Amino acid sequence: MIISSILLSMILMTPMMMQPMSLGLNLMLVISLTSIFMASFISTWYSYMLFLIYVGGLLVMFAYVASIIPNHLFSSMKTITMILILSVIFFYIVLVTFTPDTSTTQTFSYLLSQKWQLSTTPSYLISSQSFFIILFLAIILFTNLLSVVKVCYYQGGPLRPFHMN
Repeated sequence: MIISSILLSMILMTPMMMQPMSLGLNLMLVISLTSIFMASFISTWYSYMLFLIYVGGLLVMFAYVASIIPNHLFSSMKTITMILILSVIFFYIVLVTFTPDTSTTQTFSYLLSQKWQLSTTPSYLISSQSFFIILFLAIILFTNLLSVVKVCYYQGGPLRPFHMN
């Protein structure tokens, strides 16, 4: 529960990142938490592969950003502080209002008991039990797409203009 609420607040904070370095740090934290979350429900090899793919992409992004953007400080510390405070308030509200009932704990224990049976066949990736995790990954990828498009916007992004001689 704690990991999912922190993950949700980090995902909601992703489109508000303006600097590519802060976006890369946020994406690194999001994928780390997603890998931990997925390792508890699906087999760990899937979360390892996802983590390695994201880290490879972030390394390419870091090399690109380090060569193009000059050294500058974060100018939107007020926004980040406000988002952090709102995330803590959201986390507190979720923590206070969440009281697991017996059906939730029984479903969770059933999923954990079925974990080994599902991991023996490749069809568990599209089963109804892992549908929400795949949907969650699609939402993360979509917000990452929106963030990268926002950072790479032609007039306001870090890309240098191309002049043809």
